[in-house]
Amino acid sequence: MTRRQPEAAEQHAIVQLLCTVGCQVWTLGTHRRRGDYHGTMQSPGLPDLLAFLPRGGGLLCIEVKAPKGRLRPEQEVFRNACLACEAPHLVHHVVGGLDGVIAYLMSLGLLQAQDVAHYRTPSPRTPGQRDAQDEADAHRARGGRAR
Repeated sequence: MTRRQPEAAEQHAIVQLLCTVGCQVWTLGTHRRRGDYHGTMQSPGLPDLLAFLPRGGGLLCIEVKAPKGRLRPEQEVFRNACLACEAPHLVHHVVGGLDGVIAYLMSLGLLQAQDVAHYRTPSPRTPGQRDAQDEADAHRARGGRAR
C-alpha cells in the first residue's frame, strides 16, 4: 500500500509559483537513503523549501503542511528562530500550503489579486482566525517592510 502525499503536490505547486514571481528556490529533504532508514538525512527542523525573494526581498522559508498538519517541535524551534531574527524584513517563514504562500506573497506585494485564480485569493477571515496575513502583519510589526 502506498502512502498518500498531499504535501508533495502542494510543494510542487508552490515551487512553480515562486519561480513564476522570480524567486530562486531550493527544495530540502526530498531524497531518502535506501533500506530501513526512514529519515531525509538533513538536520531536524529545517523547512521544506528555501526561496530568495526577488529584488533583494530576503529569504522565505516554507514548511509545507497539509490542511490539518502540525509542526514538530524541531520545526517550531526553527520557525521561532526565523521570527526572532534581528532583520525581520530579510527572513520570512510560512507554514501551510499553496493558499498560505499566495496570501503571504500578496501581503508582500509580490502577487496581485488579478494574478491569482479567484478560488485561490484569500477569503475574509473569521474573528480569531490566524493565517498568512497575520504572519505578514506580525513580520512588519517587528520591523519588516512590504515590497
